[in-house]
Amino acid sequence: MTDQPNLIDEQNIRRWIEATMGDIVAMDILPGWRPAWNASVRTPEGIIHIHIRGDRGAGQETQPLRVEHDVLRLLADEGIAVPHIHGWCDNPAAIAMERIDATAFAGGADRDANLHRLVGDYMAIMASVHRIDIAKAVEIGLPQPQGPQAIALAYFGDADRHYQGHRDGPDPLIAFLRKWVLGNLPLHRTQTALLIADAPQFFHDGDRITHIYDLELAHLGDPMADLASIRVRDINEPIGDLTPLLQRYAAESGNAIDWAALDFHTIASFLAVPMRMESALRTQRQLPAYVEYLSWDLGCRRAALDVLAQVRGVDLVPVTDLAPVEKSTDIIYDNLVASCADLPAASGRLREPPALSLARHVRRREAIGDEIARRDRLEAERLLGQRFESAAAVETALERYVLDAGPDEDADLIGLFHRRTMRALQLLHGYPGPIVNRVPGPIDRLAFSSSHSTTVMAHDSATHI
Repeated sequence: MTDQPNLIDEQNIRRWIEATMGDIVAMDILPGWRPAWNASVRTPEGIIHIHIRGDRGAGQETQPLRVEHDVLRLLADEGIAVPHIHGWCDNPAAIAMERIDATAFAGGADRDANLHRLVGDYMAIMASVHRIDIAKAVEIGLPQPQGPQAIALAYFGDADRHYQGHRDGPDPLIAFLRKWVLGNLPLHRTQTALLIADAPQFFHDGDRITHIYDLELAHLGDPMADLASIRVRDINEPIGDLTPLLQRYAAESGNAIDWAALDFHTIASFLAVPMRMESALRTQRQLPAYVEYLSWDLGCRRAALDVLAQVRGVDLVPVTDLAPVEKSTDIIYDNLVASCADLPAASGRLREPPALSLARHVRRREAIGDEIARRDRLEAERLLGQRFESAAAVETALERYVLDAGPDEDADLIGLFHRRTMRALQLLHGYPGPIVNRVPGPIDRLAFSSSHSTTVMAHDSATHI
């Protein structure tokens, strides 16, 4: 199953456009993670250029696409610059919106001062979104979380339900992080706002932000969760120094930065990624870009551990790169990689041809995969104090151990899972995504005035459920 549109969907989209807007002059399928098209349509007012945003399909959307359509209309009504909505198609579910001929932000703000300035402007827009009356969001169907626990889990809860509904085996690391998240809810937080939830995504002309876009995850929740989403995107689309960006948000919104809540939502948001990715990586036979998905899975596991290590005061030890083992099959994989390197360049948001990424990945698995598996198993058996007949039995026992462990064992478990994850990331050596090597950016918390930050510790307001 892929995220590319099928022929019937495209035919239905064409019929809908011609019935509601006008004759199609041109229409092209776009590569990416969801069905999408760009089209030019002849209307009585002249030719207009539109973008069709399709539905990912059952099990892949976090919420119905219609929600994003309604949120975009709400933001437009509130004066937030979003693409103009031309209409809604029921079959297949799709949004017809203005096609934006500007540059989409895709990282690089760590090296470009002007881009970093624009991200600062985005923080001001985020503050404006957070000021929208939540009653208006409820009117368009967004559920309002009732009470501090529901506010804390407004985003993570959906990912958790998805994971629990699709898991088909043990995952000790997810079990460990999930246990921490559910045991450290920031129950002192009661503020609720309309959240973007996948920030920062915007178009710009080099001087100013022209539009914000991609509101598929929009929901009501704690504003600190939106700031956490900035930290999540930073590891793959670098944003640069986070300190002045959070200062800009605090100044524009009047909301103090609650560090305990921000840390909680950062860990929960990073964890939500592998909780959603795991089932796709295990079961879908044809993902649009397998290694890109895998990089998000592994990169976010590492990032969640990095932030948790900071919260718990655990020093992480660097992991040595494993030496490739020479095998008689090396020549086969070398030829496979060389053949894929000759494929046409990637387009859209793809970093390189997916077949090339996959070829390089399987070559690395052949070279170091056995040693990774051996070390993972050996370390787990040492911790558990016994040998097991199979790797699957080790993982089952380790997950059980994690669920029974007390907080005094956090340091050992963080270290164990960090080593495992860093070894797994070595399987992505050569992939051009920053997420393979980039860790969560530091924040100078002492740079914030007392009126712009709070220092309640997570354990001061936590609950165990």
